[in-house]
Amino acid sequence: MPWLAGILALSTLAMHAQTAGGGGGVAFDVASVKPNPNDVPEAISLQPNGGVRYTGFRLLTLIAIAYGSPLQRFDQFLGGPSWIKTDRFDIVAKAGGDISADAQGRRSDRIIAMLRTLLEDRFQLRVHNETRDLPAYVLRRARRDGKLGPQIHESTIECPRFVTGAPLPAIDPDRWCGIRALGGTITGHGVPASQIGANLSGYPMVGRPVIDRTGLTGRYDFHIEYAPSLADAPGDAVTAGPSLFTALSEQLGLALQSEKAPLPVTVIDRVEHPTPD
Repeated sequence: MPWLAGILALSTLAMHAQTAGGGGGVAFDVASVKPNPNDVPEAISLQPNGGVRYTGFRLLTLIAIAYGSPLQRFDQFLGGPSWIKTDRFDIVAKAGGDISADAQGRRSDRIIAMLRTLLEDRFQLRVHNETRDLPAYVLRRARRDGKLGPQIHESTIECPRFVTGAPLPAIDPDRWCGIRALGGTITGHGVPASQIGANLSGYPMVGRPVIDRTGLTGRYDFHIEYAPSLADAPGDAVTAGPSLFTALSEQLGLALQSEKAPLPVTVIDRVEHPTPD
């Protein structure tokens, strides 16, 4: 899965903040924020007894986690100084009570609210939401009869839930939930059509937000094989194997149609370097 789509998926359970005060007064019991000068992968890990660690995070990524739902792409975040895209930070925090995650790594509304409070207090972050007309793709069923392709079907997988402090449940390695990508393959287990669209928005050949208008209401397993070097748009000639657009139509029975649409954006009104611990 593209990193952008993956990191924004962390916030899909959170209600999108309607005002700059999105944290609602919910805060970590204790939190440490320190600069990280190293070029390391951004990573989140749950710690014992309600702890959480964010390692090597750019501030823009943290903003995307805290305020990202229902945004799909970093270019839907507007404003702010350039350092929010480059400077990295480590955050070690502890919450009172459970901070659980499901099989796709998504945190609860509560931890999202606590992260918002931390950003507002320590980085003096203030944001507001707008709607702007932007280029987008609409995900629709490709066939007039609505029939889906051979590489997608309704899922029967029961996605496990992970709870901090509890033993890890036994997980069948062939029955995981989420979306994984490797080279020219994309595989999904137990995901709704809206998540398929959000994932597609992160691929360079798509490069736009994707609006789900498939009418599909269930959870699906799917598999796509395509030629990742091809970046043709729908209707372009295919000469070296299927593009992602073609594979999507032939294998899943879904189509991406280009149009301009009113989409949410989050505008960064104010942000400062964090106060010292």
